[in-house]
Amino acid sequence: GEMPVSNDHWVAEESRLFKQAHVSAGIDFKKYDDIEVKTHGGSREETPIETFQEACDRFSLPDELTANIDRCNYNVPTPVQKHSIPAVLDGSDVLVTAQTGSGKTAAFLVPIITAALKAGRKPPQEGAVCPTSVVLSPTRELCQQITVEAERLTFRSGARVCAIYGGADAIPQLRKFAGGIEIVVCTPGRLEDFLQRGVMSMEEVKFLALDEADRMLDMGFEPQIREIIENHGMPQAGKGRQTMMFSATFPKEIQTLAMDFLDPKYYSISVGRVGSTTSSVEQRFEDLSYGDKFDQLLQTLKQVKGQNGPAKTIVFANSKGMVDDVTYQLQNSRIRCTSMHGGVSQSQRDRALRDLKTGRAHVLVATDVAARGLDLPGIDHVINYDLPLNGEDYVHRVGRTGRIGNKGVATSFVTRVEPALQDIVRSLRDARKQDKTASEVPGWMQEMAMSSARGRSQSRGRGYRGGSRESYGGRSNSYGGYRNSSRGFRGRDSWDRDDRDSRDSRDFGRDRDYGRRPRDFQRSFRDDDDDLFDGGFRNGFRRSRSTDDDYNYGNANEYGRSRGFSSYPKAVPMNGP
Repeated sequence: GEMPVSNDHWVAEESRLFKQAHVSAGIDFKKYDDIEVKTHGGSREETPIETFQEACDRFSLPDELTANIDRCNYNVPTPVQKHSIPAVLDGSDVLVTAQTGSGKTAAFLVPIITAALKAGRKPPQEGAVCPTSVVLSPTRELCQQITVEAERLTFRSGARVCAIYGGADAIPQLRKFAGGIEIVVCTPGRLEDFLQRGVMSMEEVKFLALDEADRMLDMGFEPQIREIIENHGMPQAGKGRQTMMFSATFPKEIQTLAMDFLDPKYYSISVGRVGSTTSSVEQRFEDLSYGDKFDQLLQTLKQVKGQNGPAKTIVFANSKGMVDDVTYQLQNSRIRCTSMHGGVSQSQRDRALRDLKTGRAHVLVATDVAARGLDLPGIDHVINYDLPLNGEDYVHRVGRTGRIGNKGVATSFVTRVEPALQDIVRSLRDARKQDKTASEVPGWMQEMAMSSARGRSQSRGRGYRGGSRESYGGRSNSYGGYRNSSRGFRGRDSWDRDDRDSRDSRDFGRDRDYGRRPRDFQRSFRDDDDDLFDGGFRNGFRRSRSTDDDYNYGNANEYGRSRGFSSYPKAVPMNGP
C-alpha cells in the first residue's frame, strides 16, 4: 500500500497550490454580462450556469472538488465556463473559441475531474498505464500551468495527475505514473513517444481535451495529434469518448480538425468576436522612427504603474537577436528585467518566469513564445517593441494583459508601414462596434493602414515580404518568392521569429549563449530594492553552466531510443562532459 501522508505535508501543499490560485485585483465581473456568447449545435437543451454553486447542485459535483473550487475562490464563472461546463457534464462534445485568459483551463478540468472522482481510483495493474483523461497542450510551459491547476482542483481527492512533456528528463515522468494515473497533461511529441514505447495506452480514455488547438496546428503537431487519436486504440468520438477542443482563433484547419475528431452533434461556443482585441485593454500607439524606439521604451515603462509599484510588463520583439539587444540595453539602463525566447534552455525559461512572478524582475523581454499559454498572472502592461507580422499575433500579445476581467494597457511602437496594420485596425474597429468604451483607432494609423494596402497591391512580384495569415497563410507566393511559414510549416520563418518549435523536444537541454552580447556579462538582482531602476546589473552577458541547465537521461541504452527521442542530447554526467 501507499505510505500515509502527514498533515504537515498537506499544509505545505495547500500553501504551495493556493497561495496564488487566482488573480483578485481589479476583476471586473460586471463585464461578463456584456460579453457576447454565440452557441449552436449540441442537444439544444444545454443551459448555462450562473454560479459554481449552481453547477455543484445541478450535477452533484464531488465534495472534494467543491471544496477545492472554494479554495480557488471561484465564485462567478467566466462566459466560457458558464456554457462549456454544463454542456460537457451533460455529455456533449464542445468546440470553444475564446480569447486567451478567458478561464478555459477550469472549463475542461471541472468535468474531467468530476468524472474521475465519480469513477473512483483505479487499482494498480501491470503493463501499460491507461489514463481516463488526456489533455493535449502545445508547449511545456502551458502543460505545467494546466497541471498546477489540475493539482489544485484534485487536492486531497485521491485523483492522480501527471504531466509529461519534452525538454525535461523522461525518467521521473515515467516513475510518477508507473503506479497508475487518471489524468495526464501532455505535449504531443512526448506522448507519442511514450505510446510508441508501450508504456502508456489510450484504450480507456473517456475525455480528451485539446487546449490551444490552433497553436498546436501552427507548430506542426497535426500529424502527432492524428497519430495519437487514430492509431493507439483511443475510443471514437461519441462512442465512449468525449472531446473538448479549445482555440483562440477559428481557421479552416480547426474546422477540419473538429469535423474529424468531435461528435457530429458537438456544441459550439464562441465567446466574443473570434480574433478581436478585448475592450478591457487600453491600447496605445506611438508613431516614431526606428532610432527612437529604445528611448521611447524607457519613457513608456515609467508611464504605467502597478498597484504595488512598477508595472509588471512584457516587451515583445520579433527575433531572438532583438530580444537579447533590448534586454542588454535595459539592463545597462538599470532596469530590473529578464528575457525569454526559443533559444534558451527550459531551466532558463523557468527562472525568467519565476523572476517576473516574484517581482525580482519587473520586465520580461520575449518573442511570441510568451504570447500564449504561459502562467503569467497580473500583467499590467504589454509593449510591442516590434509590431507583429500578422493580426492574430497582435491579438494574442495584447491578450497577455486585461485577462479575466482585469484592466490592462498595451502600447505598440509603429515605425513604418507594417504588414499587420490592416488587421490591427480592423480588430480595433470591431471591438469599438461592440463596446464604445474600447480603444479608438488613431487617424494617422488608419492612413498608414490604407497606405500599406496600396503598397501591397503595387509590390506584387517585386520583393514585398509582408502579409497576414489570412492573405498568405504559409504557402509560396509571389511576394519576393520566399516561403511564408506563418501557418502550417515547421521551423522559423524568414523573419527569424521563433514563436513555434517544430517539436517540443527540439533543442532542449543545450547550453545557450545570449547571442551577440559579450561573454563576460553577468545578470544580478538586488533583492533589497523593489524600484524599477535598481542599478544591480553589470555589463555584458556571462555564459554559464549549472547542474539545472543539464539533462541526464541515465542509461540511454537501458531506456532505449526511438524517433521521439532522436533529437535528444546524449547522456552526460550532471557535472558536465
